[in-house]
Amino acid sequence: MNSKFTSVADLRNAITSKIDPVYAAKMLQPIPDMPTVKDRKRYLVEKSRDKIVLDIGCTGPISKLIKQFAKKYYGIDKTSAENIEAVELDHRPDLMPKYEDVEVIICAETLEHLSNPGYFLLALKDKYPGKTIYITVPNAGSYQVTDDCEVINKEHVCWYSYSTIKSLLTRYDFNIIESRWYNGPEYKAEGLIMVCNG
Repeated sequence: MNSKFTSVADLRNAITSKIDPVYAAKMLQPIPDMPTVKDRKRYLVEKSRDKIVLDIGCTGPISKLIKQFAKKYYGIDKTSAENIEAVELDHRPDLMPKYEDVEVIICAETLEHLSNPGYFLLALKDKYPGKTIYITVPNAGSYQVTDDCEVINKEHVCWYSYSTIKSLLTRYDFNIIESRWYNGPEYKAEGLIMVCNG
């Protein structure tokens, strides 16, 4: 940041004074002050503790811990296993099962894998209206290129920033309860946590 700017607001004002105000309002999105979670894994496990949990995209090490501390556990992923239902979330999210007793839904690092996340969100809202959902996604602000190499999971098809994940969720009428950074300093943190319900 240029030394003459003492805040993001100063920088924003300087930019907007030089471009069309309508375009500036469309392009410059404020980011609220949000707390940072130092350990995403611990945070999600604590939110699942002693709850009946639906874990979507549940093949990683976090899911093993969630299963261990949940009162009851359901999982959805591409392949089936014990307590895990196979569902093709990218093409047929409407086929995800409906478990009547679910209290909390964890959807960790899943949306960035989906070609049509809106279709998935519609199905989630239809099957689990009003349920508390913890959505985590990598933060676009953490994107980096090292020499001639992008540092990115090759299975991802998009990046989310605070503004884009908020827009996606509100477009499908999800109520955002809170938002947080995780694993790293604000704005450049590894990811975002959005707590919402449909």
